[in-house]
Amino acid sequence: MEHLCPQIEQLVSCFTCSSQTLPPYRLCAKAHVGCPSCIKYMSLCACGSHFLKSPNTIFDWVVSAMKLQCKYRANDVDDDVGSSGPEQVDCADRWFTVQELRDHYLTGCTKNLFTCPLQNCGHVARVDTITDHYETVHGPFEPLSFNNQQAPKCAIFKLHAKKQSQILKKICNGYFMFSVKKFRRRYNEFNPIPLSMQNINPSDSLKYTYTALLESNQKMIIVSVTLVEPYNFWPKI
Repeated sequence: MEHLCPQIEQLVSCFTCSSQTLPPYRLCAKAHVGCPSCIKYMSLCACGSHFLKSPNTIFDWVVSAMKLQCKYRANDVDDDVGSSGPEQVDCADRWFTVQELRDHYLTGCTKNLFTCPLQNCGHVARVDTITDHYETVHGPFEPLSFNNQQAPKCAIFKLHAKKQSQILKKICNGYFMFSVKKFRRRYNEFNPIPLSMQNINPSDSLKYTYTALLESNQKMIIVSVTLVEPYNFWPKI
């Protein structure tokens, strides 16, 4: 298949976040592929063009007639966790149709296993299904909306500063685990806020930044999570 289309992986990769994308395809005005996440949350393609509103049917047909490789094929496998079952296959050198690849990611791949990092859980799911576990076992979670007019891609919320906790928040496609450590002394430049953030959705290719500020009474932490736009389309003043 590589000699038929040596650049097939590049052709079906999202131009903005580089993740593998399957049909139906939507392109930008310069014919770059956009994944569903980037089309939904990004204002523009990484090239600066707007995404088209309708899918590209012809491109869908062309790719659906080809075979693709598993995007996880180069991952190392833990023998204790990734033991092969009756439905699991070694995908290192295998080519799949689009539907075979969808099914492979959900049930057959031995290289996309993912362990829930939440405290006292340890459930083993797959990269493509772990968010279902978060919702059914630890959720459900209401997605936080962007609520900052000055920074349109920013979500702001508060966390308790004096209480040790592990809190999960959903923003866009990300599931963010915030860990607050108990801290009795007053916060200052020498004693920073004991807060850490980790996006525990391994299939989320979007990029984020966050800041944390302490309220004057030192009881609540104001957290701001911002979606990073790869193309700076804001006019310069």
